[in-house]
Amino acid sequence: MKVSVLAAAALLVAGSLFAQGYTRELEGRKLALEEIFYEDFQDDYADWVVEGKAMVRISQGRLEVDARGGAVTIWCRREFEGPQLVEYDVRLAGDSFESNVNFFLLAGNPDAAGLLATSAERDGSYDQYHRFPNYLVTILNGVSPEKREQLRVRLRLDPGFRLVSEGWFEPLVFGRVYHVAYLVEPPNLTVYLDGRRIGYAEYADKITKGLHGLRIWQTHSIYDNFRVSRLVE
Repeated sequence: MKVSVLAAAALLVAGSLFAQGYTRELEGRKLALEEIFYEDFQDDYADWVVEGKAMVRISQGRLEVDARGGAVTIWCRREFEGPQLVEYDVRLAGDSFESNVNFFLLAGNPDAAGLLATSAERDGSYDQYHRFPNYLVTILNGVSPEKREQLRVRLRLDPGFRLVSEGWFEPLVFGRVYHVAYLVEPPNLTVYLDGRRIGYAEYADKITKGLHGLRIWQTHSIYDNFRVSRLVE
């Protein structure tokens, strides 16, 4: 019994310390952060809503999405607000050349009770998500203008699917785990891959609140350690 009490006390202390925040350094900038949501996909994905056609399941404590025959958007049910850092680990499991790791940030529908209230009206078609406010990041293996295999990173603004910035990098390696991070400081957004900046946008519209969602098209991928932390600096 004493051991249990001590263990519980230790957990409470650890939780209190963690709640006070932690720091993360990106590009030499030290961020003061406080975690507000974490998903490790150990048991289920009950905190997520699936729109579209794909095989979505929990496999070995990770979220596996096989959309090689279609497209799917997977929303986290929780609404987030303000400056924040959004992170997750991802691995491309299939061998499709045109593979992508896309993401909707701060998505919302001001003309309805909420974005999830209209979920049944969407079947995963891409253009359905360009009709309401969101910041869209597409990280796509493809072919550059020089006809070389490269990674294309595009940051867009919705509604309207407006291209704000674009860059080209070396392609993703299948089977390798990557850490993706989005530093959201509306109306600015910075995208990192394994700590390296690969995208930046200064958006014309300042979106401060909404849902985050994974977007997968014709890709077999595995996700883990989804985390959202509030900037407290």
